[in-house]
Amino acid sequence: MSVHIAEVLQIFFCVLAGIPVMRTPLQILFLILVTDLPPSIALGMEPGESTILKEKPRPRKEPVVLNWMWISMMMNGLILSAVIIAIYLVSLAYYCEGAIFQSNIDTLKDRDQKLMQARTVAFIALVWPGWEVDA
Repeated sequence: MSVHIAEVLQIFFCVLAGIPVMRTPLQILFLILVTDLPPSIALGMEPGESTILKEKPRPRKEPVVLNWMWISMMMNGLILSAVIIAIYLVSLAYYCEGAIFQSNIDTLKDRDQKLMQARTVAFIALVWPGWEVDA
């Protein structure tokens, strides 16, 4: 969940700041597959407990996600977003000849190639260390 929060924050930041969005649709789909598919398969393949229907349900007023879990997910998402945004800004400045904003990058020769290199750095920085594992 914290990875999804981070993705939304990263895209939101890019749109608000006027810098190119750091993910292509294909990269977003890959991240969703990597972060959601393995846990879903594991949960689907896990055998059920034979006494589960004999247990009483949790109280209606008891939340499924507790407050400390929300705080943990939000903090993880914020930290992850801050690190990846910083890496993306540095890679934009490096590959796009010091340009960070979309309007400046649009004037560059081979802008698509340079922008893809910066996006790749940010993507690898997110995927390689394994930060996509939710807390």
